[in-house]
Amino acid sequence: MFFLSALTSVAQQRQKLNWKPIESLEFDFSKEEYSSDSIFFYHALLKRSASDEQPSEGSSFSFQKHAKPLDLYHYWDRKGDEQYDVLLTKVAYVLDKSIDFFTEDRLSDPRYIALTMPSAKINRVDSIYHISVGFGAPEIDYALHFYSDQELEEQYPELQHYFKQYDGMTESPGLIVVQHNYHYGKVMFQETSKMSISISRYYALNDGQTLAFNYTLNYIHNMPPSFIGGSDFLIDKIKKGIKGLIDETQYICRTTEMTE
Repeated sequence: MFFLSALTSVAQQRQKLNWKPIESLEFDFSKEEYSSDSIFFYHALLKRSASDEQPSEGSSFSFQKHAKPLDLYHYWDRKGDEQYDVLLTKVAYVLDKSIDFFTEDRLSDPRYIALTMPSAKINRVDSIYHISVGFGAPEIDYALHFYSDQELEEQYPELQHYFKQYDGMTESPGLIVVQHNYHYGKVMFQETSKMSISISRYYALNDGQTLAFNYTLNYIHNMPPSFIGGSDFLIDKIKKGIKGLIDETQYICRTTEMTE
């Protein structure tokens, strides 16, 4: 779902969205506390100089406990001498469409994806997508995989407890989407990210709304330079991208008929 620094905000804001910063990966809110005008947002950054066994300074974030379980393709175990900054984000938001709207056919359709990111160019060859946003953002290849809750448990049994603990939901999601982003292009001749894995979990909120959680794990080669803000600049750009993507997706939800 989220391409982080590759995303930019939409040209015009279609709705007012309020940020709700969350201090912990564990969201323990009731379903009634989520609304379509709010974005619940958590992030944690672990510098490459820090031990991957220890929480980052000033937080309880642990790479081994909170981030590494999402490394479904074992990049960390195979990284050799490569070093990364580790960024984990989690977002929860409400879309004004029933969960039946969010199908594999729709979410994998390049035409639908292009509507959610109007400033990006999207191409698909076989099962591989390629996204290009423009100057200042890396080009990315990615793949999508769709699961029911049972299918994800069979494929990645260790994740079942992880999500039950951190989603804070007693129900099972109606759909799970795993997006594997890789082949990040360079920006100004500099490597950007090694990869990111984004896992979106869709829950039926009521007859007309869907609650979505998104977890994204990023291994970053190079942070933006300090003279433009470093990691703070990156987080700000991520938030603009998240807000823009939710804004456009919500617009689609409110203007598209279920039969289309």
